[in-house]
Amino acid sequence: MPIFVYKARDNEGRFISGSRTAQSPESLSALLMKEGVIPITIQSSEEAKTFWQKLSSQFEESVTRDELGVFSRQMYSLCKTGIPIAAALKNLAGSMHNKVMVNGLLGLVENLEAGQDLASSMKNYPKIFTPIMISMIRVGESSGRLAEAFLRINQYLELEGGAIKSVKTAMRYPIFVTISMLAAIILINIFVIPAFTNVFKQAKVSLPAVTQFFIGTSNFLTQHWLGMLIVSSLAVTWFMYYIRTPIGKFKLDKFLLRIPFFGKILRRIILLRFSQAFAITIESGVPLIEGIELVAQSVNNEYARQQILGMRSAIERGNNLAQAAAASNLFTSLELQILSVSEETGELGPMLEQISVFYKREVDYDLKRLGDIIEPLLIVVLAGVVLVLAFAVYLPIWNMAKVTKIG
Repeated sequence: MPIFVYKARDNEGRFISGSRTAQSPESLSALLMKEGVIPITIQSSEEAKTFWQKLSSQFEESVTRDELGVFSRQMYSLCKTGIPIAAALKNLAGSMHNKVMVNGLLGLVENLEAGQDLASSMKNYPKIFTPIMISMIRVGESSGRLAEAFLRINQYLELEGGAIKSVKTAMRYPIFVTISMLAAIILINIFVIPAFTNVFKQAKVSLPAVTQFFIGTSNFLTQHWLGMLIVSSLAVTWFMYYIRTPIGKFKLDKFLLRIPFFGKILRRIILLRFSQAFAITIESGVPLIEGIELVAQSVNNEYARQQILGMRSAIERGNNLAQAAAASNLFTSLELQILSVSEETGELGPMLEQISVFYKREVDYDLKRLGDIIEPLLIVVLAGVVLVLAFAVYLPIWNMAKVTKIG
């Protein structure tokens, strides 16, 4: 059950405060009144946190996808052996090192012993358990197939984690090279160019346009670095704030999908996650409407999420799945045809799995192509930058050598 923080006065008028678990603020208020305590304020423990407590909570240890995968796999094994859920959770809490996960599991045990079901208990820990996991557990509990629900959760986490790791692996090298190149250019402009500038001034030689450009850039950086740092920091802060707003995230995600080649890969990754999550929710017994809503939260793209939620609204108005998907502009004609046929034959889950396998191959191929294109391109750009810098520095030196030789 959730934890509430209260402030109250006892029957003698003394001010008291504390925290308790309860189903709702109303139930806690009624309980306090029975004890002769008059409640003044009742807040959830999260709402009652001070600013500094909320700030420090941002740096708390988080629960990773891999840890949730281990948890779901172990719970599947324990449930198959017939061990009671509360005992299984206690055993797992004793073997884990993540404090957030341990506290969450022990909280689940307390709620189960108080008579609450597992899915409702998980809702009290949104930083650990996602809505799609909670929904699968609820269906598994109601159908008596809880072990299978944990197995489905493990499959979902492994599939989602595999897709994310593929993207990170493909982008690691380009990002590293780009950051290194930018850092090198900044350091050269700040430390190297000024040293050569003094030499060129003393030699009084004519400077090529490229050298004058780099000297001007270096002077600007060294003279206005503080202002540039402040402006860039403010710009980055505003941008990070803006993309966290609903409209900002929507516009950014929509723009990313329109970038040539990269947008195509991103769209396929979204459809991969959609088909994987949707297949698992359907085969777990989650209702179609609820499944679409849960899947919309898993795609990690606000524009795509709105389109998928639009599918839910279309189905609620009486359209079938294929018609709703066609209106979303996310699917190709082939995928729409597959959805239409599979919905008519009642094989939606297996066909979605086939679509996810297809997109997995396509995404892996696209990411490999992306790496094959970016790596040579970065090498050419890096070589070009080094060549331009070399000309900017050494052309005046060659001119100085010529003047000395002639003299």
